[in-house]
Amino acid sequence: MLLNLHVKNFALIDEIDIDFKEGLNILTGETGAGKSIILGSLCIALGEKADKDCIRTGADFALVEIAFSIDDEEVKNKLTENDISFENDEILIQRKITSQRSVFKINSQTVNVSTVKEIASMLIDIYGQHDYRNLLNSKKHIEILDSYAFKYLKDVFFEYRNIYDEYLKLKALIQSPEIDEAKREREISILEYQINEIEAASLKIGEEEEVLDKLKVLENASKIQNTLKMLNDVIYENEGSASEMIDMSIRELSPLSSFDERLSDLYSQLNAISESISDFERENKRLLEDICPDDEELDRLRERFDLINELERKYGKDIKEVLDFCEERKKELASLLVYGEKREEILEQYEKIKDKLKNAADELCKLRKKYALEFEKAISENLADLNFSQSEFKAVFDETADYTALGKDKVNFEISTNKGEPLKPLENVSSGGELSRIMLSLKTVSAERDNTGTLIFDEIDSGISGVTAWKVAKKLGILAKKHQIICITHLQQIAAMADVHFEIVKNVSDDSRTNTYISKLDEEGRIKEIARMLGDEFDSDKFKENALEIIKQAAEYKNNANG
Repeated sequence: MLLNLHVKNFALIDEIDIDFKEGLNILTGETGAGKSIILGSLCIALGEKADKDCIRTGADFALVEIAFSIDDEEVKNKLTENDISFENDEILIQRKITSQRSVFKINSQTVNVSTVKEIASMLIDIYGQHDYRNLLNSKKHIEILDSYAFKYLKDVFFEYRNIYDEYLKLKALIQSPEIDEAKREREISILEYQINEIEAASLKIGEEEEVLDKLKVLENASKIQNTLKMLNDVIYENEGSASEMIDMSIRELSPLSSFDERLSDLYSQLNAISESISDFERENKRLLEDICPDDEELDRLRERFDLINELERKYGKDIKEVLDFCEERKKELASLLVYGEKREEILEQYEKIKDKLKNAADELCKLRKKYALEFEKAISENLADLNFSQSEFKAVFDETADYTALGKDKVNFEISTNKGEPLKPLENVSSGGELSRIMLSLKTVSAERDNTGTLIFDEIDSGISGVTAWKVAKKLGILAKKHQIICITHLQQIAAMADVHFEIVKNVSDDSRTNTYISKLDEEGRIKEIARMLGDEFDSDKFKENALEIIKQAAEYKNNANG
């Protein structure tokens, strides 16, 4: 059940806080007062698209919070699956919108929009004008029927879907473009050439850098040798070399080092320098032996480097990509080599899966038709309660050209709203008022089968008045016994049936800003509001008397229904 809606800095709303109750919650107000804004804020919190334009002028952010009580184990399990903790069987869904981003949270835990939508769909259903118009789309009719009978269809339906998924995979393989033998041989030849060229190179990841480093050394070998020889002569070989001078200095300082600690330190430093020069000499000589001009090795490395670059130019930006390319070509080659054999096998599997799919689709159709009879009867009875006393409703079955995700059934709702008139497709006969009542009838029937706690109807009263309005009001009252109903309405008959009544108004505040407000009405407030809905412009007693009478009639009906 929806417990509370808190909205801040959203469109014309500065800040509102609404505590909803069980039963029938009615929202009324003058046209343009902001009823659609309140419904819009609720939808946005539940995952609908929003942009920065919804942020109230002058504010840095918009915030919508909705609190629910939960008693359905399926909802609790879904929260647990998403690692969302909850206490006291309550959850709080929050959405904060800034000019840069939009953040969803459930019980203070940041979540993505798909998680919000998934959980919200188990808590609340919202029916607006767009949903009513969906009734005119015959493609939606099979979904509506399946929703009604899903409890009984689900095992067969899921079995069908598993078979259908396999059918699609095999069908895609069967319908892939044929490859004639000549083309197949050409493809094999090209693939074999590419694979052989890459494998013959025996590439290793990281080899390119290694070859390049060796090339740099060999291409500069003579210069390196000359420099190393010069260093050897200057530091070690020549008369008066650095090594000779250091050794002489050590001999001169040695007898003096015991006279003073500082002289001893200098003596130690000279010895360390001597050892470093010895290390340098050994390493220098080793490099002189290792780095020698080698034209044959230089040519080999240049050829190797050119080969690597050529393969990378053809097959990938680096050696890893070239090797990956080779592996992919091997798979393609293997596929082509066994193409004929595999195709025969696929064709055989395809024929088998088609038989299984037909049997599953037939079973699904059989069950659908069985529960369609119950559905038709339930809808017809509900339509009679909504002043369609002479109506007839049918779910007409046809067959699709090919199998679909829903089977091979095509379902179209047909209706006759007047005795003696033939059944016609829903989109051909329904006015706005008729459409609203049909939607209410569908939801009333479906509500007996689902666990959704809260149903919201936006202007379910579109195009109706008089006795029909009373019948719609009574139907909402019945529906509100098992579900929390939130209904935006312009009809006094529906408003009078409320268990709790909210008024939405739009005023200009002291700071010359337009604000939308909402308040819960007491009994006197309800009388005044329903009088306004009747057309009271001047606070007339006559209108109030009429409003009070309407409220009494609604109360009498509810008492009798409860009795």
